[in-house]
Amino acid sequence: MKAVLFDLDNTLYDAQQYFLGAFNDISKYISAKHSLHQQEVYKTLVGLWREKTSMYPYLFNDLLTFLHLSQDSLKSIIKIFNDYSGVIEPYPDVIPTLRALQARNYKLGVVTDGNVERQKRKIELLTLEPFFDAIIYTKEIESKPSALPFSRALYKLKVKPSAALYVGDNPLLDFKGAKEAGIKTIRILQGEFAKVPGKEDIDFEIEGPNELLELLEVKA
Repeated sequence: MKAVLFDLDNTLYDAQQYFLGAFNDISKYISAKHSLHQQEVYKTLVGLWREKTSMYPYLFNDLLTFLHLSQDSLKSIIKIFNDYSGVIEPYPDVIPTLRALQARNYKLGVVTDGNVERQKRKIELLTLEPFFDAIIYTKEIESKPSALPFSRALYKLKVKPSAALYVGDNPLLDFKGAKEAGIKTIRILQGEFAKVPGKEDIDFEIEGPNELLELLEVKA
């Protein structure tokens, strides 16, 4: 193996940090604009998110409907969510794992879905950019589960599909495109989707980033 590609959210850091921080800012905005209790707005938003998951595209629409508010605030709420720049940190063993991979001369990349500027800001806040030789924002190409962003990552890294691994967390979205691009896939059992059933398009499973090094020793 010559390269390892990673998903970002819930793979390299706990995305709950971002969601809860942004939800707090959104709750402040709604509370101030509509004279509602901030903590109640926050609890409602978190409850909807946990029920619908982060894959649900109408979370903020549903929040406004639940609170009996006009959808006029939707654009402002989405902007607050996308612009959040609070503290987020990688999982504790991510940085040591990335350093170890670099020391072993693996090429490293990220393939991440979502609003491009938001995902760029996350990588900046997490101070991860120096570790990666290629960062692919799928919205600039085609979102997962398309194989195109994975093929673009391989092209940038100058490696063949058979020489790459992809590490992701969400069995509903992350792995189909990587497999179609010819890449071996690793599911990391952490974050929001850790307990979601799913084996399709997944070659290996690990509990955390530190186990990746052991797996690579076997598969190298």
